Amino acid sequence: MATVHDLPPPGAYPRFATLGDVLRIVEGDRATHAVPPGTNWTWLGFPESWPLVSCNEGNYTGPGTPLGNPDDLFWFTLAELAEHQPDAIPAWLAQLLVREVAEYTGALAAAFIALGSVPLLWTVPNYPEPRMTAYQPHFRLAFGGSLYAVEQWVCRLNVTSSSTLMTDEEADTALPDLVTAVTAFVTSGSSLLSTQTALEYVKFNRITPTGHYATPTLPRTQLVDPAANGSGSATLPPQVAVAVSLLTAISRGKAHRGRIFLPCLVGEVDSHGLIGTSGLTNLGPAAHTLIAAINAALPTPNAVSVLASTGESQHVTGLAIGKVYDTQRRRRRSLKEDPYDLSALDL
Repeated sequence: MATVHDLPPPGAYPRFATLGDVLRIVEGDRATHAVPPGTNWTWLGFPESWPLVSCNEGNYTGPGTPLGNPDDLFWFTLAELAEHQPDAIPAWLAQLLVREVAEYTGALAAAFIALGSVPLLWTVPNYPEPRMTAYQPHFRLAFGGSLYAVEQWVCRLNVTSSSTLMTDEEADTALPDLVTAVTAFVTSGSSLLSTQTALEYVKFNRITPTGHYATPTLPRTQLVDPAANGSGSATLPPQVAVAVSLLTAISRGKAHRGRIFLPCLVGEVDSHGLIGTSGLTNLGPAAHTLIAAINAALPTPNAVSVLASTGESQHVTGLAIGKVYDTQRRRRRSLKEDPYDLSALDL
């Protein structure tokens, strides 16, 4: 796959101003009076063709300052263009300009008179920004198992560091305590995970910037055998889940919030169809205890975090429990639909 640096710089052709362009010029609305600097001009061989104006590398993806935002305007006159490239402009360009100017009448012609010339425009093209790594290197904690024996569930939490990310050796040391923390959460009556929810494994693996396992052939996995089950009788089907939002120190922007979906099958529904108050007041502290226990198992300053696909991350600083039950259809794939046969209807 070609990267941004492999692609040619974006280009665009100059053009005559329209009335809307003139208004932008007069008002100074993202319009600069200058021949666009730091650009390459390619004059084509056939007559009556404007040159292709391309951003040079310095104003495109790399060390230089970009020319501006996409759709910003540079406007200039033919005389200014001739001064900019005195030996490159073909003779027929002036004739093209004279013929085109004759077609402008009315308000647009008046605007040109006010400006003292017919401006040529070049619009800053939409050149892509340098591609950042998909993710910063991090560890991913995944834990899950079976639901109702035949379905599967999994929750994932990401771990980053505000300084140096932990080593694989430190991750090996942390794994037993992570298993203890997750097991305590699953078996707690406050977590609302029923006896039909089984914790069967805990994984804790380093993830590369491309989002893949750093050591796919040697995953860091601990099986929970015998499985740890939730407590309480299941009252909801396997696809029902509760969203636990992961809050950070910022309220907006990239990586400001994440979430996990817990298979909370010991549920109650209030008169409005929402999760009952007692469920919220139990699950909130239980989830808080889980995150705190995970962080305690990690070497400082590694902690549970929210990641963005453009490289940003924020440590989790709080939690919020959704009041509406969610649906995770992938957790109901194997239950057989065995219709109950009714007797034939008399028609």
